[in-house]
Amino acid sequence: TYLGRQAGGRVLAGEIRRGSGEAIRAVIWASDLRDFTGLSDRLPPERVIDILNAYFECAVGAVEAHGGEVLKFIGDGLLAIFPVPDVELAGVATGNALDAAKAALAGIDALAGTPLLEGVGRLGAAVALHVGEAVYGNIGAPNRLDFTVIGPAVNLATRVEQLSKRLGHRLLMTEDFAAAYRRELRSLGRQKVRGQGEEVEIFTLPEPI
Repeated sequence: TYLGRQAGGRVLAGEIRRGSGEAIRAVIWASDLRDFTGLSDRLPPERVIDILNAYFECAVGAVEAHGGEVLKFIGDGLLAIFPVPDVELAGVATGNALDAAKAALAGIDALAGTPLLEGVGRLGAAVALHVGEAVYGNIGAPNRLDFTVIGPAVNLATRVEQLSKRLGHRLLMTEDFAAAYRRELRSLGRQKVRGQGEEVEIFTLPEPI
């Protein structure tokens, strides 16, 4: 319930030492809710929690239904992975991740007009997808650990997600994702991404969603 199926299974199997982990290749999902601070300022806390739970239900349900695993909630943000166990399966993992992103955004859109969002309108959300290497395992202090993924690939995914508002698209993918996906995507050109020495080519879907 708290860690996810794969991470929870590994902890239950005894992988609870700080520093234990492994390098994995995965599709990395980073998403968040737009104007969450504004919602928190305007609405009672109980209602904010209800909205946040509904939003996460859409995103988490989509990720898990398409073979991904949610690793953590970061405020209104979500970090998830779709493992790529073999390079030949990269096209499958990227396809699953993209289908999950489309399903999550469709579910979030469907919340508009419900009593939950009365007076709020449509929720804004954005998803970024990247393929790369990350370290998956236990990180933290001796008496308080977190089972998560870290590394430059994770940082890149979260920073690409932050480009969504400026670029005007709520689903963004990196050039590494596009190379693994090998199907039609629309380039938004090379973009400056914080923390990256070189610009990164960013893609979105051929048709807006």
